[in-house]
Amino acid sequence: MMKKAGLMLVAFLAVAAVLGFVVSRPFGSSDASGGGDTAARAPSADVALGVAEAGGADGERGSATDAGATLAATGAAVSELPGLPALGQAVVKNGDISVEVRKGTFAQAFDEASLVAGKYGGYVESSSMAGAEARSGSLIVRIPSDRFDAAMSDLRALGTVTGESISGQVVTQDFIDLEARLRTWETQEAVLLGLMEDADSVDTTLRIQRELQDVQFRIEQIKGELRVLEDRTALATIHLSMVETGVPIALEQEPSDTRPSLAEAWQKALDGFLGVAYATVVGLGYLVPITVLGLVAWFGYRRVSRRVQPQTPSAAA
Repeated sequence: MMKKAGLMLVAFLAVAAVLGFVVSRPFGSSDASGGGDTAARAPSADVALGVAEAGGADGERGSATDAGATLAATGAAVSELPGLPALGQAVVKNGDISVEVRKGTFAQAFDEASLVAGKYGGYVESSSMAGAEARSGSLIVRIPSDRFDAAMSDLRALGTVTGESISGQVVTQDFIDLEARLRTWETQEAVLLGLMEDADSVDTTLRIQRELQDVQFRIEQIKGELRVLEDRTALATIHLSMVETGVPIALEQEPSDTRPSLAEAWQKALDGFLGVAYATVVGLGYLVPITVLGLVAWFGYRRVSRRVQPQTPSAAA
């Protein structure tokens, strides 16, 4: 009797585990994707500040709308910052070129490549060389954007071009957005400075000063982003890879197999155990009430069927 009850209990739990796995699987994947969506939709950290919250947010939206509505007005606004490119020319240019030179001419060709940067008003950002008999090296140069094509042409002439790629990224909208955000924070700064002049207590002054420091930090941050963006548009970047004839091609080595970790196996075993327990508990949540309802219905049916059974002849006599 006990053996039969134990087998029934094991079967019941097995059914619950299977049911829990089937039921919980779609909900789990949905939760995971939902979590990613929530993270993607997380609000920006640029929150409007206390005393200028409503005005700041409206001002930022208004500035962005005005900037997108009229291209001429936006160009004038962006050009107010010194050194910013004219509207329509905000393009980040990048070039990658691989050149193979004749054996014995690597040093001369590499020096000529370095001189290309100075020839067109740029500079060498970094350089590296390797090898003894057959040499190779790489060079990163920054060239004024309007001299980009001429510099690429000179680099092609150093040897045989084995690979080349050119890309351009339009960042005009980035300038517009940054300028709109800058105007918004500068407006909030002016409001806070006015409130600080009218403050009538030390506590109020300190509170406004803390908020003002945050606003000024954000203003400097945006100005820094504008300077970086201006540098990327004013100077194109060229990555040059140069090899001398005879340099062997480096093959990527496959990572060597590592011994399995006992801690990793234990962690996987624990994860598997918790997964089965989770599925079993979820399945019991469905199976127990269904079983109870089934038993109630079965006992009800038995009770009713006994009442309606016809009497036997012997009972009638």
